[in-house]
Amino acid sequence: MKIQDILPELAVREFTGDRTAEITAVTYDSRGVEGGALFVAVRGYRADGHDFVEEAVRRGAAAVVVEEPSRAAGSVAQVVVADSRRALAAAAAAFWGHPSREIAVVGVTGTNGKTTACFLLEAALREAGRETALATTVYNALAGEARPARLTTAEAPEVQAFLREAVAAGASHAVVEVSSHALALSRVADVEFAAAAFTNLSHDHLDLHGDLERYFEAKASLFDQRREGAPAVVNVDDPYGRRLHASLPGRVVGYGAAAEAGYRLADVVADWEGLTFTATGPEGEAVELTSRLVGAFNASNCLAAFALARELGVAADVAARGLAQAPPVPGRLEVVPLADGGRVVIDYAHSPDSMEKALAEIKRLGGGRLLVVFGCTGDRDRGKRPLMAEVARRYGDYVVLTSDDPYYEDPEAIAREAEVGLERAGAVSPDDYRIILDREEAIRFALAAAAETPPTVVAILGKGHEEVQKIQGRTVPCHDRALVERALAELGARGNAPAASQN
Repeated sequence: MKIQDILPELAVREFTGDRTAEITAVTYDSRGVEGGALFVAVRGYRADGHDFVEEAVRRGAAAVVVEEPSRAAGSVAQVVVADSRRALAAAAAAFWGHPSREIAVVGVTGTNGKTTACFLLEAALREAGRETALATTVYNALAGEARPARLTTAEAPEVQAFLREAVAAGASHAVVEVSSHALALSRVADVEFAAAAFTNLSHDHLDLHGDLERYFEAKASLFDQRREGAPAVVNVDDPYGRRLHASLPGRVVGYGAAAEAGYRLADVVADWEGLTFTATGPEGEAVELTSRLVGAFNASNCLAAFALARELGVAADVAARGLAQAPPVPGRLEVVPLADGGRVVIDYAHSPDSMEKALAEIKRLGGGRLLVVFGCTGDRDRGKRPLMAEVARRYGDYVVLTSDDPYYEDPEAIAREAEVGLERAGAVSPDDYRIILDREEAIRFALAAAAETPPTVVAILGKGHEEVQKIQGRTVPCHDRALVERALAELGARGNAPAASQN
């Protein structure tokens, strides 16, 4: 492909150089540039791609996209645009031949539940005999093969390349978890969606968006990218969902317990083994749905997936079978039973609302005292830290405040900001909580404490499925499930901790 084939897709302000330059790749990372690449200089949180134009050219870039003319480009083709992030998405889509026009891409957005809804929808589609691709926070999958996911929603070149690979593999549907970052930063700007869903919205990611209104606007923008006639499936139990439902054109169906929902849930029964509920569709047909997922709030995620499947033409009984067979999602209320009757629950909850939902459900399910282990992410919304701590204190009989992903912040400083919420909620150290910054040590302490007062439920929140910690630019192995198993083995060998149940 030549640069002149991509130019019509870009809002070009100025062009210099050879229009016939051959393009072999589209990238925003100068370190990955090889001969013939189109390098798009984007401005990031810690680095500005414009500072790496010279490096990209030295590595063999055939053309560069910039927001202001750069002498560092030398004699290679140079495209000047107003918004290089938007140009990156357009260039990537053009380079990969707009694959979203050849496959049914389903986007799921919202603060909580979107990963789970994606997994469940993919299970329903596979039960219907559809070939699928899956892109989520937990992992990506194509033709049944899982691969690591670096971000909830990858950057535009990776998104378009994945969709092209899915098309080549014969997939009819791609289920994509769409983050607010992806929408605000144009990562999916040139993806056409065959269906889209909104789960809910609460306090999160305000470091990027500034306030809830702009956060909502970012989420809502997904629905502007629907194909003509593509359905929107919206949670009308959520205040922002009701607002979105009322404002969208085209095919819009609500789901939830509310009377106005097109897909309604009722009679939810949830325990530590899973859940059942009744789903009634727009035509009045009622179906009993079951799931292996723990947590009554997952009925809403199941219903979102059921509604999407039905809107995409999957029969109700087939969708129900798919949901029933879907395994629990890694790191989402993942339960490790203990031999003394207690449990360890690992969950990705890392916002006040998601923590509230997870802890309230754990408390409702019962099982003894509740000990909460959590931390707060660095370089992110600092305002939610004390709010998260207040939630932990409200539900937990004891709290262990530890480290999450500090990134470039001081872990102790992060913990002290969160500690304000514990103190505000009346907690006193060490009677009600303790700060243990080493996450493995914190988990070991919690499990040892649980063994002293069985049965106890230990809720370990924040990282869920993640297998690393990000500290001062380093990536350190850190997988909560593995840390739990190691701690139980060590404590059990000393005779002061319950072993994990074989059930």
